[in-house]
Amino acid sequence: MTIDNLKCFVLLAQELNYTRAAEKAHITQTAMSRKIASIESELSAQLFTRNHHQVGLTSAGQEFYSQILPILGDYDAAVVRTQNVDKGFRDSVQIGVGVYEHALLLPVMKTFTQHYPVQKINCVQFKYRELLEEFEHDRLDVILTSDQFLHTVPKEELEMVLIHDHPWCLVLHRNNPLAEYNPVRMDLLGTQNIITMNVGSINKVRSVFQQWFHLSSIDYVNSYETKLMLVNVDRGVGFVPNFVNIDRYPEVLTRELTPLYRPRKYYAIVKKANSNPYAHQLVQILADYYQPKLWMREFGI
Repeated sequence: MTIDNLKCFVLLAQELNYTRAAEKAHITQTAMSRKIASIESELSAQLFTRNHHQVGLTSAGQEFYSQILPILGDYDAAVVRTQNVDKGFRDSVQIGVGVYEHALLLPVMKTFTQHYPVQKINCVQFKYRELLEEFEHDRLDVILTSDQFLHTVPKEELEMVLIHDHPWCLVLHRNNPLAEYNPVRMDLLGTQNIITMNVGSINKVRSVFQQWFHLSSIDYVNSYETKLMLVNVDRGVGFVPNFVNIDRYPEVLTRELTPLYRPRKYYAIVKKANSNPYAHQLVQILADYYQPKLWMREFGI
C-alpha cells in the first residue's frame, strides 16, 4: 500500500467524484480507479459505494479515512523536516514585528502553526529602524513592518506583501467633547493635546499635521500602550491603526476621521533568497488572509 495510493484514496474520499479526484492527483480516472481497487484488495474491504450517479464512503471507508488522514499529515511533515535537514535549513523561523504589527500577526498564527511543523518560533519586537537593521543582517526571516523606513532597503531583493492600508482612527477619552462626532473633522483637533510617537521637536511634529490644523501641544510616548494609557486618563488624543485593540482601556473610544488619515501602510516581508521555506509560507498565509481585505485604491482611499 503506497503513500501515493493512500493520497489518492484521501482525495477521492474528500471529492466523492472520480473525475475531480483524478484531476487533483494529476492522473487519469482509470489510474485512480486502479489505485482504489488496489487498496480495497489489500484491505479485503469495500471503501466506496459506486453507481452511475454518485460515489460514497462505506462505514469501513469512513473509518479508514479518519485513521489514515493524520498518518499522511505526519508523513508530509517528516518529509519536510528531512529535506530541510538535508539542505541545511533551520527547523525554525525568526519573526520580527514593529510597534503595532503583532496584532496583524495574531489572526494567522494558529493557521501557520497547525499546518507547518516548525520546531521553534522566535518572535521579537523592535522599533522600525532597528527592525529593518535586524532583517538586513539576516537575523530575522520575516518582518511585519510599516513603510516608514522601507525607502532605505533595496526592494528588488524582497518579497513584499501589502497587508494593511486602511485609514487610522482617532482615540480619545469618552468625556472629550469631540466624542459626540463620528467622523471627527481633522480641523477640530487644533484645541487638543496630541499624544504622539513621532520623535522630534514640536515644530517637526507640527509639520505632520499643518495641512489640517495648527498643533498646540504634544506629549511624547514610545509605545502605543502608553499612548492609550494617557488617553485613558484624558490627557489628550492620539492616532492608531484601526486594528489596534483598545479593550483594556475602558475610558477610550475610537472615532473615524475626515478627511481620512492614512500615514502608514503595513507589509509582510521576506528576502527572495531566504532558504527557509517556513518564512515564505508565513508570508503567503498573511497574503491570503489580508489581501482580500485591502481597500480599493480606485476610490482614492
